[in-house]
Amino acid sequence: MADPRRERTRSRLIAAGRRLIGEDGVAALRIADITQEAGVAIGSFQNHFSSKEELVEAVVSDSLGALAEEIVVDEPTSGDAAIVAIAALRRFVRLAYDDPELARVLVNLGRGEELFLDATLPYARTALERAVREGAFAIEDVEIAATAIVAGGLAVIRRIVEGDLGADADVPLARMVLRGFGVEPGEAARIAELDLPPPSRAAVQVQA
Repeated sequence: MADPRRERTRSRLIAAGRRLIGEDGVAALRIADITQEAGVAIGSFQNHFSSKEELVEAVVSDSLGALAEEIVVDEPTSGDAAIVAIAALRRFVRLAYDDPELARVLVNLGRGEELFLDATLPYARTALERAVREGAFAIEDVEIAATAIVAGGLAVIRRIVEGDLGADADVPLARMVLRGFGVEPGEAARIAELDLPPPSRAAVQVQA
């Protein structure tokens, strides 16, 4: 059974790291400042994280998890599974536009791809399974499809962050994914260009 006090301390350290990264960026982050901000001893930091880099990974993972929970609707209205699934893909990719600092930290982390897969793959799998059950998508292997979409989405995020792709790269990506899943061209174009809800500011604002 998890120790509630230990979990609270870890949460305080992550929250402190999030605030400090948002103020001064990753490069300026110091363990002493994190523990002071969290109101705990340096020894408490060492009980939870082996390094500053591990804390940064936790901040990014926590932020991605919160974003995933926000994006993926619990139970879409009948007939909307394809719309919900592709909107989730677009919103993840638009992280590079809506929160470029977080996206930059993510793509430059040594374990960034692993963290992104861990945070988003379960939600992608669920969204695709719903669309298949509804008959909106024709997918031979949901696990392979979900992995390919998540990995491809991260690659597009990286190219946006690096300045290689222009505005709204999520739209042609969504259109191509829909076509690949058997949606006819006109409907694929319509779904891919639907307006998205404004991004939540719940995601951490960080600076590289």
